[in-house]
Amino acid sequence: MLPSLLRTGEGVTLGGSLVNLVLVVVKMAAGIMGRSSALVADALHSLSDLASDLVVLVGYRFGRLPEDDSHPYGHGKVETLATGAVGLILVAAGLSMAGSAVRSLWEPTPHGPPGLLALVAAAVSIVVKEGLYRWTARVARETESRLLLANAWHHRSDALSSVAAVAGVAGARWGWRWADPAAAGVVSLLVAKVGWDLTWQALRDLVDTSVEVSTLERLRCTALAVEGVRGLHGLRARRLGRDVLVDVEIEVDPELNVAQGHEVARAVRRALLAGGKGVRDAMVHVEPVGAREGGLFHPATRSRVVAESEALARDEAGVLGLHGTRVVPLESGYLLNLDIEVHPELTVREAHAIAHRIKEAVRALPGVADAVIHVDVHGE
Repeated sequence: MLPSLLRTGEGVTLGGSLVNLVLVVVKMAAGIMGRSSALVADALHSLSDLASDLVVLVGYRFGRLPEDDSHPYGHGKVETLATGAVGLILVAAGLSMAGSAVRSLWEPTPHGPPGLLALVAAAVSIVVKEGLYRWTARVARETESRLLLANAWHHRSDALSSVAAVAGVAGARWGWRWADPAAAGVVSLLVAKVGWDLTWQALRDLVDTSVEVSTLERLRCTALAVEGVRGLHGLRARRLGRDVLVDVEIEVDPELNVAQGHEVARAVRRALLAGGKGVRDAMVHVEPVGAREGGLFHPATRSRVVAESEALARDEAGVLGLHGTRVVPLESGYLLNLDIEVHPELTVREAHAIAHRIKEAVRALPGVADAVIHVDVHGE
C-alpha cells in the first residue's frame, strides 16, 4: 500500500516531478555523450513533463476548491483549463522535436553512431516512465480526476517515446544513420498527437459538450429504475472538471399530489448522485405523464378537450346553459365533470337521456377517459 500522501493528486504529481527531473538529467547527458538525437529529443519530452506537472499541480489544487459566492458551481473548470494547458505544452514540444529531427536528417553526422550508454538510458526510461504511468493512473482512478489521468498518459507517451528512441539508437548502431533522427521524428509525432487529444477534450468540456453516450445511457437507466418514474425526457449532462452535472425531466402519475411528485424527484436525485459515477449534482423536473409537446396532458391538448366537450354539451337539444367544467387528469386520459342546465319542467327521464347522450359524445373525444354530467335546473 502506498503511503497516504503518495495516494493523493498532489503527492503523485510532486513525485512524478522528481522522477522527471532525474530523467531529464540522465537522458540529456546520455544523449549527448552517447551521440543520440533521439534520446536528446526524449529528454526534451521529459522536460516538458516537468512543465506539465506544474500545471497539473496548480490545476488540481485550485480545481477542487469548494463553491463560493463568485463561483456557485465550484472551480472544476480550472482543472479543465489545466488539462488543455498540458495538451498545448505537449503540442509545442512535439512540433519543436519534429523540426529538430527533420534538420538532423539532412545534416552530416559529426560523430559516429550512438553509443551503448544511450541505449541503456533509453531502456531505463521505459521502465521508469511506465511505472510512473501506472502510479498516476491508479491515483487518478481513485480520485476520479481526468486531469491526473491526462498526466498519466503524458507519462506513458514518454515511455513510448523511449521505445522509439531505443529503436532509433539500435538501428543507428547497426549502420542505419537515418534510424536515429527518424525515431526522433516518430517521438515528436507521438507527443504532438497526445497533446492535441488532451487539448481537444478540454475544449469540448469548456463549451459544455455533452458527456459520452454510454454515460447518458447509464444515467437514463438509473433514473428509470426509481419507483414512481413513468418516463423521462430532456436528459442532459455536462462536465465540470472531474464532475458531471445532470438535468432531467421525469414523468410521474398525474394523479399524484405535489408532495408525492417531489418525493419521486428527490428519490431520482439521490439515485443519480449515488449510482451515476462522477455526478456531483442533478436537477430533476417533474411533469405528469404525457406533458411533452403534443402529449396528452400538454396545456394545448387540455384546452382543446375542454372546448370540444363544452361545445358538444351546448349543442345538445334541451341544454339551456353550462357551468362548472372540471378536469381531472388520469393516466389513460381526462375525466371531465360538466354541469349542464335544463328546463325545470323536464321529467327526470328526459334530463337523464340528455345527460347520457352528452356523456357518450364526450367520451368519444380523443384524450377523454370518462365523463360525468351533472344536471341542474336552469335559473337556480
